[in-house]
Amino acid sequence: MSVRRSQLGFTITELVIAITVAGILAGAIFVATFDYYADVNRSQVATDEALSSQSILNQMTSDIRLADAISSTNTITDPNAPAGGWVTSNPSNVIIIESPATDSSRNIIYNPDTGFPYRNEFIYFVSGSSMYKRVLANTSAPGNTAVTTCPQSLSSPTCPPDALFSDHVNNLSFTFYDSSDNSTSDATKARSVLLDVNLGQKVYGRDVTLSNQARITLRNQ
Repeated sequence: MSVRRSQLGFTITELVIAITVAGILAGAIFVATFDYYADVNRSQVATDEALSSQSILNQMTSDIRLADAISSTNTITDPNAPAGGWVTSNPSNVIIIESPATDSSRNIIYNPDTGFPYRNEFIYFVSGSSMYKRVLANTSAPGNTAVTTCPQSLSSPTCPPDALFSDHVNNLSFTFYDSSDNSTSDATKARSVLLDVNLGQKVYGRDVTLSNQARITLRNQ
């Protein structure tokens, strides 16, 4: 009497089908997981950009509200300025804020010869995609608490580095308004300023951008 043996395992065709189905399922799971991970990261970047842009505007708002004026060019010598000095300009993403010098008690320091306050200069500028604030302290103001800052590569205990706000700034733009609330290209006539900070970066092949605005009136208005 013959004994019939049962066959174990899969045929080649069954193995090919199983591997193909497993590959399709694995690919679908990978794509879904990658898309989810990418979306989470984009959301986090968008949140970070919102916080960074608000931090920039808060600092600029604080400086402009206490400012006497917006300057067209820097009047305090800066050996680390770009060629031709600093110039308030939309295309160059530079704005120069003149602010009264103060002492350790936060009292404004006045020039006895003119009766006007000594002024420090705060320069906000974009270099590449990084946004910085440089301080130019008026050395003629006795007891001035402001300290001049320098580029990171040239910083020292006596000249700390420029404040870095973000490495992902696409553009810093601004519109000046005069005493009649008409827009003007003359920074010296500015009585209020509309600031627009645009941040952006590419995250998993997509651009994540955010624009934030604020309008500020100068202190002496």
